[in-house]
Amino acid sequence: MSEAEIEQNISLINEKCQKSIKIAYDRSKKIRLVIKKHKNKIIEDAEKLIKETDPQLTEEGVKKITKKGKIYFRSLKAFNPLVHEIHNQATKLNVPGKKRELTSVEMNNFVRAISRMINDINKEKSKVDAIMGLDFMLKKRGIYGALGKINSELVNLRELQEEEYSIIKALEDLDSLGRDVRKIKENIEQLIEKTEELEKQLENTLNVKTEKENIKDSLLKNPRIYNSRMRGIRMTELEIEIGKHLNSFKKIFKKFAREAQRGTVSSEFGIVSSAISYEKNPVQKFLEEADDNPEILTLLQELINLGKSGLNLKQKDVNNLTRVMKNIQMGKDDKDKNEWHDLSKKRKEDESSAEFNKVNKELTKCEEEIKEIIKSLNKLEEGIVHRKKEQSSLVESLEERKTRANEITTKAVNFQQ
Repeated sequence: MSEAEIEQNISLINEKCQKSIKIAYDRSKKIRLVIKKHKNKIIEDAEKLIKETDPQLTEEGVKKITKKGKIYFRSLKAFNPLVHEIHNQATKLNVPGKKRELTSVEMNNFVRAISRMINDINKEKSKVDAIMGLDFMLKKRGIYGALGKINSELVNLRELQEEEYSIIKALEDLDSLGRDVRKIKENIEQLIEKTEELEKQLENTLNVKTEKENIKDSLLKNPRIYNSRMRGIRMTELEIEIGKHLNSFKKIFKKFAREAQRGTVSSEFGIVSSAISYEKNPVQKFLEEADDNPEILTLLQELINLGKSGLNLKQKDVNNLTRVMKNIQMGKDDKDKNEWHDLSKKRKEDESSAEFNKVNKELTKCEEEIKEIIKSLNKLEEGIVHRKKEQSSLVESLEERKTRANEITTKAVNFQQ
């Protein structure tokens, strides 16, 4: 949707609906003239009645009308404020000049002002009419008649709003849509510029990331760094291998320790302490043990002895405990354990060297920089996605306004036909 298309729709309505546009403005002016005339009549009659009734409500005036009775006095007290209210309401009503061509908004405001005036007066009228005697029926006839005529013209104005003035509103709505389209297109252009800027930043940041990763790769190739990391990886693999069985006994270690502490089962303090240590970190505890693994073997034997009777263990648990104990006794885990300690020793030697510390410091710094770069990349990508979504939303808004403009134009042209 473009402003040019909106202008074409406006031109089409101006061309096809000339008659309705002329009627709208002409009838509006005529109705306003009539309303102005009746408004002036109300003000004129109200002023006469005010001059007539105000004096009668003074002390002297009340004495003069005493003969007319209570009903007359009560009616007068009700009628006088009503006349003042009608005069005030009519005076406040602003009737646009006859030469003015009202916008649809101005027309709507004018209609509302008249409606509000009539409603406010009618509220007071209904109260006063219930009080006033026959003496005041003739006095109010002129004002009430003019008010009734204004009300009739209000009906005419509303009909005009729904009919010919709908063309005026259509033109104004199209003009408003044109301004919307211009603003939306400006926003889209700004978003495109911002997106392109972010995409350039993203490209530059990716290049920086690549440079930092190349530096990181170069640092990782340093023999001491490389060997230390490879040894660390191998140590983790060995820990996983050792923990395959020991970690599965954590619940049993915990159960034994708790039951021993409660006194449900009886066992030596040292064995219970081992169970508590193995419950927290079985692999690390095993690696810290002496070569012949006395603590774990004693603990496993105790668990096997208690077995079903003391700890209510399942037979498969007892079998697993027995198998692992035999493997440890046969030294099957010692090979992994010894390799782990050997790697740990060499790794500590690597990491204690000046060269390692220097390179590792550079590597750590480089890795931290890469992390920050990745955060920046994520933020930039999110910004690009967000702005592209905004662009899509604005493009949809343009389409919606195109549809709305076509609907307004079609309705206006069909009304004329």
